[in-house]
Amino acid sequence: MNEPPVPSVLAMLVCDQVIIDQLSNKKSIIGVFDNINASAFPALVNCAVYAKLADAEGKYKFKLRVVNLKDESLIIELEVDGTANSQTEPTELALYLMGVPLPERGKYELQLYANGIYLSRITMRALQVTPSPGGPPWPQQ
Repeated sequence: MNEPPVPSVLAMLVCDQVIIDQLSNKKSIIGVFDNINASAFPALVNCAVYAKLADAEGKYKFKLRVVNLKDESLIIELEVDGTANSQTEPTELALYLMGVPLPERGKYELQLYANGIYLSRITMRALQVTPSPGGPPWPQQ
């Protein structure tokens, strides 16, 4: 049995959520951000990662790792099985991370793998902010 081809990453974004329309299968990427604003650390973060892949065909085990770039320590790792039906059509992934514990402010990297092969990465920064008195907490940016 042949190994599936290594996909190329066309896009990778961190966001609040990915909504998938049941009729059209179109994805809506909601709340794209680069920074996490927290009033205190450690902070728990909920987010999603959207990835669009080219040249994928067959069965894959996708892995998403969140790593603290300060010391390259692993924060969390998520694995999901996926199937790409056609190498001529792009494949889209929506991966959800709930309750990711960010221990401190700083830069974090989200790394995407397919069948153990590194594909791509994106970074985000965790910032400590002071909310204004009586105002809403700082949103993610």
